[in-house]
Amino acid sequence: MEQAKKKYQRKGISLKLLAWIISIFVLIISSTLITSLALISVENDKVNQANKNYIAIQQASNDVRMASDYLTDQVRLFVANGDKEYMDSYFVEANVTKRRENALETVHHLAEKTSKHEEIHSNIEKAVDESMDLMNIEFYAMKLICVDQNIPYDEYPSVAIVDISGVAPEDRRSEALDSVLGTEYVARKDRINHFVNIAFNIINDLIRENSKNASDNLRLLTIFQTIIIVVMIVFVVAIVLIFFLLVVKPMDIAFNAIEKNEEVHTYGNREFNYIVDAYNDVHSQNERVKEKLTYEAEHDKLTNLYNRTGYVSLYRRMRLSKTLYILVDVDGFKEINDEYGHDIGDKVLIRIAEVLDRHFSEDNAFVFRIGGDEFAVLVENVSEEMNETIVNRCEKINEELSVQKGKIPQVSLSFGIARGDEDDTTDSLFKKADRVLYKVKQSGKSGVIYE
Repeated sequence: MEQAKKKYQRKGISLKLLAWIISIFVLIISSTLITSLALISVENDKVNQANKNYIAIQQASNDVRMASDYLTDQVRLFVANGDKEYMDSYFVEANVTKRRENALETVHHLAEKTSKHEEIHSNIEKAVDESMDLMNIEFYAMKLICVDQNIPYDEYPSVAIVDISGVAPEDRRSEALDSVLGTEYVARKDRINHFVNIAFNIINDLIRENSKNASDNLRLLTIFQTIIIVVMIVFVVAIVLIFFLLVVKPMDIAFNAIEKNEEVHTYGNREFNYIVDAYNDVHSQNERVKEKLTYEAEHDKLTNLYNRTGYVSLYRRMRLSKTLYILVDVDGFKEINDEYGHDIGDKVLIRIAEVLDRHFSEDNAFVFRIGGDEFAVLVENVSEEMNETIVNRCEKINEELSVQKGKIPQVSLSFGIARGDEDDTTDSLFKKADRVLYKVKQSGKSGVIYE
């Protein structure tokens, strides 16, 4: 673990540090993007407001012209034919509808928010002054016609207060027509339109300039936002790539290795490397323990040969059609124990195990102690030509064991050998070898029979 900790301190990129860097970068980018969105919203509002103001100015301009022309038409029609309905319509527009006054008020309101409001107000005031003078002329003309044609006018104080005493009765109609059709009247209308147009044009120019500035700013902010978005996309792709290289790929390799119960050989982030190193240490220790436990579980402690568990495990995996099953029994082992004691008996078993293992040391042979004094040898892929060799080997084993070794007495073995075929199972092959061994025992022990 200490070794893994040292590796952790120096190997790989720290995922914690990377997370902090990503968080800070995301915070900066997000703040910048939110700010740009707010600025775009502001500039967009400016553009929209400029468009609304432009529409309002156009509407106000139309209202001023239409209202002025409407008043002129109504007063001229009244003067021409004396129909009071036209005078009534005139005053409805002048006193109730007030399109011209409302339009000029809109201009006043918009002008207050501009840098040239004084110039705009000055022209509007001149237009209003001229308009008042023009309306006085119109009131004068209407008074002349009302008096001339006995039309009541008391309901209109503006007309009632006009003095026409200096006009002879026979000249009243012609004087009224000259007043609203003459050059002075037309000149005053032109001056009104002139001053109004100046004010409108100034405001229009300012609106267009503000709209252009806002549009330019909006375009620059949009470009900046696009750059930020591209940076974010690149950053996200980079994060995905880094995540894949430092987390996903190493983990995938690690999972595959763990599934195969192998050590993990990969390189990822620093924290992952620490876990990998710790896992490898534990895995290595577990493998050693597992090997030890497996060995102990499958091997006889006294002789170090495969025990019954190892025998069952290996025997079941063998291809029996070319396997020789050699069943071995120690002759008179009970008498050895009774005469020499169990300690000597154990040494006899150890010696037998060593001799068997040495004589059947080839790769395709396995020696087992399957009972107290019972042994088995399984030899795979044995040709017919090797049968005699196997029999001779068993006889040599008996020759070697027939000589006393130190305090270990001589001993003999009985060998029952059976060959497996395509129809054999582990149980049937064992029974064949057991029957052969029984024949050896019946014939006087210390021998070898092969069937």
